[in-house]
Amino acid sequence: MGTLASCGVKTQVSQLEALKSCVFKVKTVDSIYLANTPIEKLYNKNGLDLSRAPSLAFSMLQQKLPLKARINLGITNPGSEDAGINAFEYIVMIADQELMKGLYNQAIKVPGNGGDVIVPFKIDTDIYPVMSKPENQKIISSFFSSSKDTTVTIIVKIKPNIIVADKKVEYPGYIDIKKVLSNKELLPYLK
Repeated sequence: MGTLASCGVKTQVSQLEALKSCVFKVKTVDSIYLANTPIEKLYNKNGLDLSRAPSLAFSMLQQKLPLKARINLGITNPGSEDAGINAFEYIVMIADQELMKGLYNQAIKVPGNGGDVIVPFKIDTDIYPVMSKPENQKIISSFFSSSKDTTVTIIVKIKPNIIVADKKVEYPGYIDIKKVLSNKELLPYLK
């Protein structure tokens, strides 16, 4: 029995290592709501105009700014080994600030040799702590401007879990996935 568990752990570790070489890309954004307002309603030809929704002002007065979105994350595995993960804790950072954290509690398997999967990912967080800082407001405002190309670095930190003898064991640290996101990549989803 110990040999089978050992083989299972080796397989999970191998799949986790293969996951590091995968390519992650935002495939689609189904919906984005800021303070329960569809973001398309806040967007005009000059970019994001937060004055277009009274609910935003009310949220800011309450020092809360709820953000909800559904994102389909594409993962492509260029390696020859299958990649996978059972579940993971995550932290999403933007402009070196923690935007949100949570737990993704579903197994993900990405076949080797160019295998491609889409992982639906829901975001439901309060971004007021990040947006209340003037330096972050400038970064976000510039990013959502349609008049110029800008980028922002997003870091997703994941702490994988593997299963050993029907028990969840956490990876000892976080694996960082760094993505430089261009506003030109995201803006088509907002129109």
